Amino acid sequence: MSKSKLPTEVELIYEVMPCNAMRTAQEPAGKKHACTYFRKWGNYHSYDYNEDGPPAQPGIEQPSQYVGLAPLAPEVLSGCRKSPIMAIGINPNLPGYFNSRKNSVYPLFDDYKQFAHYFRYRSTDKLEIPSEKFDQYDTAPGERPPQLLTDLNVPEQDGKRIVPLQKQQVTFYNQLQSMLDDVASRMNWADHKLSVGEDFAYMNMVACPSAVWMTRPRNGYPEDLVMSDKETKGIVHECFHDRQYFLRQFFQSLPKIIVVISGTTARAFISEMKDRFIMGDPQVGDSIDDLLERKHVLKYGDLANGEELTARVIFSHHITGNPGQFSEVREKVLNQMVEEAQSGNLVLNQTTGHLLRPKGGCVFCPMMEIGACDYENELVPLSDHPYLTADSPTASLMEEKSAQLQFLQHQREGLSDLAWTEDEDDYQDLEETR
Repeated sequence: MSKSKLPTEVELIYEVMPCNAMRTAQEPAGKKHACTYFRKWGNYHSYDYNEDGPPAQPGIEQPSQYVGLAPLAPEVLSGCRKSPIMAIGINPNLPGYFNSRKNSVYPLFDDYKQFAHYFRYRSTDKLEIPSEKFDQYDTAPGERPPQLLTDLNVPEQDGKRIVPLQKQQVTFYNQLQSMLDDVASRMNWADHKLSVGEDFAYMNMVACPSAVWMTRPRNGYPEDLVMSDKETKGIVHECFHDRQYFLRQFFQSLPKIIVVISGTTARAFISEMKDRFIMGDPQVGDSIDDLLERKHVLKYGDLANGEELTARVIFSHHITGNPGQFSEVREKVLNQMVEEAQSGNLVLNQTTGHLLRPKGGCVFCPMMEIGACDYENELVPLSDHPYLTADSPTASLMEEKSAQLQFLQHQREGLSDLAWTEDEDDYQDLEETR
């Protein structure tokens, strides 16, 4: 359990960003850490911002420079830390692995504030070099991930390899936006500004990316990319159970609706959260179709005043890994989200055009100096304070952190043999859609 004097949401930035680099390069000599597995997925074209410090405006499209091939950094939650809806996956996706997305580029920041800014304001898109420019720069067109070895030949300008970037639409995230729009339509919220990132955040149970969570051989993928049982257990222990990156952010965010994406994620999530379900009684072996037939409610815990904090949990097929199955259940997923809006668990703030934030304090944006908090006046701390800001006394901020971490004291490790194993139905159609 963390003992630092930083709020949870800020502390995680400083811990997660360098984590895989440390597990790979700073372990005792002669020992190979389980998380080095993610380096097997190769190096990818990377960029950094032209200017030092976080950008002055929101958004991931910023003047940038190409910095070469590099391993990928772990990821934190994308969007507002207090978004009332959260999508949960098993681990971050990796579009650049597929040859059709070879022009993908990934952030390689050495500035924690830039890292925080990127993930706070990432929404429905990632970034890529325009295809015609990429073809001009690519001097080794025959190379394929995960064996990219040659940097792009980007000309220098004043000592920097300035590169044009454009948004790369990610179908997965755009489908989340589509569901938000449909909720607003059903609720007749005519002047809403609901958006992925602000009202629908997304986070993964493991922080490091791969094209698939691969615990068994799969056609079209090198055999050495299959996680051994030892690697799987080691990764899950390090990231989820020991460092608790997901859990700490989860209990700081406290979303009102949790959308668990894919059978693979459902197995892991149910296994780890089994004791917290107070309605629905989900089992690790349940299919997504069966899970969608029941209402599931998860209990975060009780506050000092006796208030019970809960969330609606909705299970869904993988949106892009198996779009056929998802299209068959999309209406059921949407209906459950609408139920929460109709019951008053999701409320539109007519002033901001966004959904009201869930219970709990947050000082992420102002403390990281990446922007003002647009929801500061809505946030109600868990602790006995009327409000909290980045300028609040450290003791007050630590009381809030302590209230969050109280929920973690009763967390039990999942014991199912099926937990954290790949559901073979999840990844049927990845290359063009993920």
